[in-house]
Amino acid sequence: MIKLDNKTTDTIHKPYNIWKFGIQIFVILALTIYLGGCAKVGDFFTDIFRPERIVPVFDPNAIITQQTGTVIYKKNGIVAMAVPLHDVKNLDAFGILIYNNTNRWITYKREDCKLLDQSGEIVKQVDKSKLSFHLPRNFKPKLPPEFAADVFRHHPTIRVQGDAAVLPTDDFKKTNVMPKNNSIFFIYFPKRSTKSNNLRIIVPGVTSGFNDQQTTFVFKFRVQRG
Repeated sequence: MIKLDNKTTDTIHKPYNIWKFGIQIFVILALTIYLGGCAKVGDFFTDIFRPERIVPVFDPNAIITQQTGTVIYKKNGIVAMAVPLHDVKNLDAFGILIYNNTNRWITYKREDCKLLDQSGEIVKQVDKSKLSFHLPRNFKPKLPPEFAADVFRHHPTIRVQGDAAVLPTDDFKKTNVMPKNNSIFFIYFPKRSTKSNNLRIIVPGVTSGFNDQQTTFVFKFRVQRG
């Protein structure tokens, strides 16, 4: 019987190991395409080779915070804020804060919020029933850790922590915010940032309980690629 030394054995096994490794990569890629679709694979390679970040667009009528890139507007006694959620990779996600600085309650509908991309197309939010396809299991949205400090720096009366004070409503789609209180919610859109450099988040119809005056906020963002 011919005995092979360790060096000879390693030489024989190297081509086999390379071949085995190649097969494993192929299987993983095939499963990824099968389970996630070609669009997700494209996003995956885009994130690797051209990492992107959604950042605010300068607007003289807005306040833009330095740490989190939150865009803040004040209209008709209402303060509205939008901040990109960079920890969400497969969707364009934003946290929205509505602060009622009036003496009457205000109302809004989260599902009415839309995204306008640079082609002029209005994009609806991803349906709640389909979010689990795009987000990790047991995912819980959260604001950037510096968000509370950013908000306090510009609006010391607004407290991000704690439960918002809301009024009951007959329409379950509506949220009623009491005076001097705020409401925070999260919205998710298909990954338009892979195709558009400019994104506009539209929060329409924030309605006064005093005179039914409606206020619309448009937050301007752009995609900054690595």
